[in-house]
Amino acid sequence: MAQINRQGELVYLRVSRGERRALLQILERLEPLVDHSQLARPRAYQEEADEQEFQRLVGNDLADSRAADLARVREALESDERILLSSDGAMAWLRALNLLRLALAERLGITADGWEEQYTLQEHRRPPLATLHLLSWVQEGLVEALSVG
Repeated sequence: MAQINRQGELVYLRVSRGERRALLQILERLEPLVDHSQLARPRAYQEEADEQEFQRLVGNDLADSRAADLARVREALESDERILLSSDGAMAWLRALNLLRLALAERLGITADGWEEQYTLQEHRRPPLATLHLLSWVQEGLVEALSVG
């Protein structure tokens, strides 16, 4: 099982090749959901004119930033080298994982706390819920590692 630890100023993700492949597959399957979800262009204003101006000013920057975070995760997972993340790298991973989790939750119709109770234990162990739990676990491990020290 993957391990996430802090080593000085760096966060170390110890993942096996199989875990890397699994995380890469998750990224490949969920990235299109990100591009086509409501997350792709979140509304900032209720007034349509204000919203259009907001999207004109920051819409592409937001999409570019998200794409860069996802690419950073993909690059680390595709490498055979140790995954050592600076605080900036860990934050990019956190943003990417959160984006993937939100896109999957949107696809599943999860909108509020307590959603776990509507599923059986067996359903939690199978995709897509197991995928959601895995992404949450990695995200939580990164948060804990960043909080140490």
